[in-house]
Amino acid sequence: MSDGGDLYGGPEEEDPLILSPQVEDVLFGFDTPADVMSAVSSVMVELREALELGVLPPSGRPLPGVPGAYVSAMPRGLGLIEFHETATGKGERGFYLARVIRTDDYPAGF
Repeated sequence: MSDGGDLYGGPEEEDPLILSPQVEDVLFGFDTPADVMSAVSSVMVELREALELGVLPPSGRPLPGVPGAYVSAMPRGLGLIEFHETATGKGERGFYLARVIRTDDYPAGF
């Protein structure tokens, strides 16, 4: 188990938020503006809270034509995050963060 500073405790626990490579690039990329990184992190907090409560995030809207897929607006109008309901390897409820659609990348990043 961790020292208490991390939410993830190791192999016996799984993170219910699974990040796609595109989302990882946004979060950990050197060229990502701080406000975008902060906005993505804010949506991730909302997703974790929704998982704890067993509900969908309040900002999540169904993505037409894709069952189990949703989009959530990032704070400050910086774009959208597409996520899908999924399950972890141990069968617990989770969300797969598929992509970040930034308003400053549109239409190149769409």
